[in-house]
Amino acid sequence: MASIDGVSESDGFSPLQQILCISEIAAGVIVILLPKIIGFYFFHTGKHKRWAIGLHKHQTVLISSPACRIIVMMECLLLEERCEIEKVFAKSLRNWSKKWNELIEKGPEYGTTEAAWKSALVEADRRCDMHLRVRDHLVNDVISQIKQWQKDNYHKSMMTLKERKEMDDAFKKAQKPWAKLLQKVNKCKSEYHAACKNERSAINQERNASSDTSLSPDQVKKLQDRVSKCKDEVQKTKERYEQALREINDYNAKYMEDMTVVFDKCQEFEEKRLNFFKEMLFGINSCLNISTDPELPQIYEEYRHSIQNADASKDLKWWSTNHGVGMAMNWPVFEDYSEEFRDIVGKSKKAPFPESGIMLVNQHRIGEDLPEYNPDFHNVSKKEKKNNDGGITLTNIQNNQTKNGKEKNLSNRNSGISTNGGQDANPFDDDQEDWDEGSNDALVDNGEPGVPVKALYDYEGAEEDELSFKSGDTFEKLEDEDEQGWCKGRKDGRVGLYPANYVELVNN
Repeated sequence: MASIDGVSESDGFSPLQQILCISEIAAGVIVILLPKIIGFYFFHTGKHKRWAIGLHKHQTVLISSPACRIIVMMECLLLEERCEIEKVFAKSLRNWSKKWNELIEKGPEYGTTEAAWKSALVEADRRCDMHLRVRDHLVNDVISQIKQWQKDNYHKSMMTLKERKEMDDAFKKAQKPWAKLLQKVNKCKSEYHAACKNERSAINQERNASSDTSLSPDQVKKLQDRVSKCKDEVQKTKERYEQALREINDYNAKYMEDMTVVFDKCQEFEEKRLNFFKEMLFGINSCLNISTDPELPQIYEEYRHSIQNADASKDLKWWSTNHGVGMAMNWPVFEDYSEEFRDIVGKSKKAPFPESGIMLVNQHRIGEDLPEYNPDFHNVSKKEKKNNDGGITLTNIQNNQTKNGKEKNLSNRNSGISTNGGQDANPFDDDQEDWDEGSNDALVDNGEPGVPVKALYDYEGAEEDELSFKSGDTFEKLEDEDEQGWCKGRKDGRVGLYPANYVELVNN
């Protein structure tokens, strides 16, 4: 293996010369590292190895070896993995929230305490959105800048990077004159050392010949002449060697100046890289520091507010009213037999049985035709039906004379109020119904101002007079919560009812 000044390439790398280094990562993104050029040609272990020629060959081997890919700071790969972590964590929060929202809705919890439990799931959904924003900021604000900076500062040529080739050529140009002088010095040194070796050999032979009686005087004379000739050669080579050293020493200052210019260019390029990555690290810190996000304290403030809204007394009262001793009871009373009438009270899942009796809404004698419907006789709002603690007030009694003398068949006259506000089959076959729910005057939009509220959960109205909304929607509350937990509100110009514990007031 070739050596320079007695130093083999197998002696190891110097802690030194560093040009441009580049690594291709799995995603195909080239991540660039320009290692700091410290003592590129200037320092090497051992004597007389400063500013040595050709040590950049070690760096060329290093750049093309797998060791470079291990040393490279793979910034893009590091950030891409962190983005994937944020994405997976956000997805886990979303799945957890969805799973437990379904379990809580199907579970035994109810009222304001159920809303408090669900607020933990709302927190998870909002944290999910926050971590997805962290991922987006890393991709758009950091990784994209690194790739653009790489594209602007490193340009690939056919065999290597353009910047690396330019630096390598600049160092070689600065070294070329000094390298010639060094080559001359090494040649003169070799000649001088060879002359000294020949002189010592000739002296030893001449000394041995003087004590050897078998040699003739002519042979001894030749050996003495050879010693004299070797001494002259040693003196000449020594003078040439010293002259070569003087020449290279005179050029050392110029050589160091030229090398320093190239070295400073490398330092300037490396400083630019270091400052850029410092700026990118600050950007990473800004993306990951969610404590600066103004939404974070708001999430937990609303979470705490939802927990504080949990009221045991309200929940117990609701339970008592709907499932306990507070439920209305239709106590049995004495009833006279009447063929014409049937019990018209049905069970309702949203309203208790009326405590008072049943008032007659319309009377027809057998054989009479149905009266024509008059909406002025019957107007009962949906909300009044939900909250009616008394009996069902029936407003119209009317007799009509038969027109054709034929009696109507009343065998199927069993009508009532269903749990969803509808009615059973028409007891008078194809004739028009005698009574209807009316025009719902209580849900008419009178234009009165309301209080803004925000939906905490999704709600799909089960009946025509109920509002439907999604979590996060805002609309107006027109009336406070009634005893059954319903409020009157207005959304998108429509007035209807909604469950009170599905919304919260909007703080101005």
